[in-house]
Amino acid sequence: MSSAAAPAAGRRPKCRGRTVAIVLVVVLVVLAVLVVVAEFVLRGVVDRTVASQVEQSLPDGSTGTVDAHVSGVVIPQLLRGTLDDVRITSDRLTVEGIPLAADVTAHDLPVDGKGAVHDVDGTVRLASGAVKDLSKYSPLFERVRLIDGGVELRGSATVLGFRIGYAADGSVTAQSDGRGVTITPKTVRITNSSLGLKVDDIPGVSDVPVPVCTAQFLPEQLRVRSLRVTSAAATVRITADELPLNEAGLRTTGRC
Repeated sequence: MSSAAAPAAGRRPKCRGRTVAIVLVVVLVVLAVLVVVAEFVLRGVVDRTVASQVEQSLPDGSTGTVDAHVSGVVIPQLLRGTLDDVRITSDRLTVEGIPLAADVTAHDLPVDGKGAVHDVDGTVRLASGAVKDLSKYSPLFERVRLIDGGVELRGSATVLGFRIGYAADGSVTAQSDGRGVTITPKTVRITNSSLGLKVDDIPGVSDVPVPVCTAQFLPEQLRVRSLRVTSAAATVRITADELPLNEAGLRTTGRC
């Protein structure tokens, strides 16, 4: 009997070792599943929290929803206290009565919402109807309309003692300091032809750059870097080296 029992006793350690290995594998698999579930849940919470904070920072009366997406694995970023890359988008947003769409990426977003984000870069798309009121910021034209490659300006001026109406197609460029855009009228057309005047150039209008301050509509640190204009919409690229997250910082607009 002793000789028969010896092999059985030798097999027990092997069985125990195999059982321990299986248990460890099962535990690791369960932990991995829990981490994946936690990541999934936390990502949804973090994305919605960021989007909600952006919506609350918009000026009073703003309407529309904002979506946010944090790149990479969320859990390590939460442990560090900083979200590396956050993309914020909105297809339909109305701010200060102006309908727009936005797609912005920001880096180094503090989890606690304090401090500032860095290297902000994005685009804002304005539909043609959203820019019509820009004329009130310049005495040189009364109405502005988007056309392919620029804008059409309409206004009036005194030429040879006559008050004439005109329409001028102009180019639009971002100013070098990023605080505004410059509209330069090119082709000029007379709109009240009953005067019998035909002019291709109106002194004080043709080729005279018209600065329009955009800083007064944006948080102080944001800059306009480029524009792409069609008859349907104007797409504006905006950047900021640093943008404060507090309400006062976001609602304080710039000046020219």
